[in-house]
Amino acid sequence: MVANFGAVLSIATLALGVTACAGGSGDSAADGDKIKLVASTSIWGSIAKDITEGRDDVEVTTILSSKDDDPHEYEATARDIAAVKDADIVVANGAGYDNWLTDNVEEGTPLVTAQPLAEGHDHGHEGHDHGHDATNPHVWFDLDVVSEFEKKLSAELHKLNSDIPESDDDVTKKTDELKQRVEKLKGKNVILTESVAAELIEDSNLKDITPEGFAHAVNSESEPSAADLAATRQLIKDKKADILITNEQSETPAASQLTEAAKEAGIKVVNVNETPDEGQDYFEYADALIKQLEDATK
Repeated sequence: MVANFGAVLSIATLALGVTACAGGSGDSAADGDKIKLVASTSIWGSIAKDITEGRDDVEVTTILSSKDDDPHEYEATARDIAAVKDADIVVANGAGYDNWLTDNVEEGTPLVTAQPLAEGHDHGHEGHDHGHDATNPHVWFDLDVVSEFEKKLSAELHKLNSDIPESDDDVTKKTDELKQRVEKLKGKNVILTESVAAELIEDSNLKDITPEGFAHAVNSESEPSAADLAATRQLIKDKKADILITNEQSETPAASQLTEAAKEAGIKVVNVNETPDEGQDYFEYADALIKQLEDATK
């Protein structure tokens, strides 16, 4: 049976988590000093930098900015925890993707997340129900989520410093332009070795034909069964798929086999890493993926 990642995953609501409790560490911002913003990964840190570009009253610190670190498996260091506890505002992905950061946010510090926090304070996907109700934490290619994140973060920054606008038209313009390009992608069949690009595919004319068993195993962070791998490889061998989308940054043995099969069958391979390249901001990162898909669907 063929079913796309969107059918396997119950995608989280577009509503973003914004929490703050009594007490806290916002005093430095209230006193007119720099607002200290700490982000979990370079994706959300980059968007925060876009929102605060040109301002010398906001200091953005990103914990994970290297492709060598896997956000799912990362463990916060003492230095990371100190930075989070000293922050005036914290931004994160949510959905258990970066609990190593969100678990250490001080009460009273605003926390803006792209998805609601996962119950059970688990790392990555551990502790989730990985059946059809599993949540895909990779939401940064859902451009509506990015737009909502910008609005929530801008509003929270405005509360800390009224000189900061409550919205950022430049970020909205960039996301709208990317959405238009996604919507124009030609309808081709794709297989995903994991769900990093699943949201973008769902918002396009591309058809995700990843077999359900394979997608389910991947979202459970387990190796697909021999039968599921064989079924997926057969779709590639029979050229039922036009494009294979993989993630070289955290490539599994199964994904490696499918990449080799795609190359042998002459099927186009598109790579999207979990995090941007060094020096690459979010919009450059998203543009690079969309450009690859535009070229692959010509």
